[in-house]
Amino acid sequence: MAVIWPFSASDLKSGLPPRGPVDRRVLLRKWLFGLGAVTLVIAAGFLGAQLGRIAAPTVVRWQVDMVDSTNQAPPLPHLPQSPFAR
Repeated sequence: MAVIWPFSASDLKSGLPPRGPVDRRVLLRKWLFGLGAVTLVIAAGFLGAQLGRIAAPTVVRWQVDMVDSTNQAPPLPHLPQSPFAR
């Protein structure tokens, strides 16, 4: 077992080193990791929204073209003869 700091023999009776207080650096690393994770989630959402705005016209145009290519327009209704026609 590698010992990083010296212990007395009574400290190692149970086979495990005693737990020390939470180090401030460890706490800071945890907070920074959490902040980084939240920042990445927000950045991914922002990037996704921007890509959606950019891609929307193309997607809508493709959908309209697909619907128009598979469907026929309904026939026009019969209109009476115009009184202004020659």
